[in-house]
Amino acid sequence: MCASCATPADCFKPKMMPDRLVLDTDIVIHLLKKQPQTVARFIELLEAQTVFLLSPIVEAEIYAGAFQREHKEIETLFGLYKRISIDSETGQQAGHYAHRYRKAHQGISLEDYLLAASAKQNRCPLWTSNRKHYPMDDIALFDLPG
Repeated sequence: MCASCATPADCFKPKMMPDRLVLDTDIVIHLLKKQPQTVARFIELLEAQTVFLLSPIVEAEIYAGAFQREHKEIETLFGLYKRISIDSETGQQAGHYAHRYRKAHQGISLEDYLLAASAKQNRCPLWTSNRKHYPMDDIALFDLPG
């Protein structure tokens, strides 16, 4: 039995789906590459009416690595997301994260700090498979089960 379940049988019941998720770039890449586990989870979340929040940071990172011929598919996928903005409060929070974590966690980029701050500002989990990039204790991370 896991810590979040009242009885052993509860471990086998479907877990609550988040209402909203901020997407990390790695998840969007997995979806564009049609990685089966990520696509299956994405469909499950869509059916549960989870709202996916897309940061301009992720949008920039995706287009930076995309070929022109991929843009239509990218826009189709992005059409399923709600685009969010980055404001000065998000920038300040990202700066606080960088100040706090940059020495102990040197592999974290400014983009990661901004995405973590976006999750905090939007009060929802960040869907990522790069957990080591997000040591912040005041945001929730969402990942594939198992």
